Amino acid sequence: MRCELILILLFSSTPALSFVHISQLKPRLPVSPDHPTVTFLWNGDAPNLTEKEDVLDGSFADSSDQDLMAALLTTAMNTWNNVPTAYVVLNSQQDHAAHIDENDEIFAIVVEEQDSQAVAAAALPSFMTSDPEATDSEKNPHIIHDCDISVSSSSVSAKGLLRTLVHELGHCLGLGHPHSSYRSLMSYSSLDESANLALDDKAGVSFLYPEPGESEDVQYLTTCGAVGGQGKGTALWFVLPLLLIGWRRFAGK
Repeated sequence: MRCELILILLFSSTPALSFVHISQLKPRLPVSPDHPTVTFLWNGDAPNLTEKEDVLDGSFADSSDQDLMAALLTTAMNTWNNVPTAYVVLNSQQDHAAHIDENDEIFAIVVEEQDSQAVAAAALPSFMTSDPEATDSEKNPHIIHDCDISVSSSSVSAKGLLRTLVHELGHCLGLGHPHSSYRSLMSYSSLDESANLALDDKAGVSFLYPEPGESEDVQYLTTCGAVGGQGKGTALWFVLPLLLIGWRRFAGK
């Protein structure tokens, strides 16, 4: 009876996994386990950052906007880099010549004045290569050949910008908006104001960039999800192996 109660509680409290891709082609960055790194060029500018003490343990509370912006970019990229079941690595490099161009196949992060003040940042993924000598495989629409992130120069809280940067980098990785998961950082609406990834976010990036040599359980997790919609009914298949392990441990006591 006690085992059955534990199983019921676990099933009733476990949300369904739901992550989506930005297109039905499940696009990925042009990386591989042997060459996992994508470098974004940052133009060195920063918005007017407020409430600096609320991020990075307050260590940048008295720093310039540019210094904190550099730290936020590193933190946002490491948020994705530190998913142990995904091999992709993002980094940034300052380049004052960086600019928004969806066809130059240069990944850029540009802080600039925007017509709309309602959007803190926007990611612009591009799937096709502009190289006229590229082979058909290099023109593969599954590959994100370029992704630029345009950041508004208007005033924004440091905490809000950090979360926004992580979100937009998620789009550059190939992830869309999971409308049914309010704990996912990639969702339009979220119950969590932090810049931490939820299970859905980690599962999505691990699906696109699975770390070689991980356990079968982890690889099984990363095959869940949906394209442009909800990942319905995935909770049972994700939770079942965990329930079996827990039941065996409990029954063996």
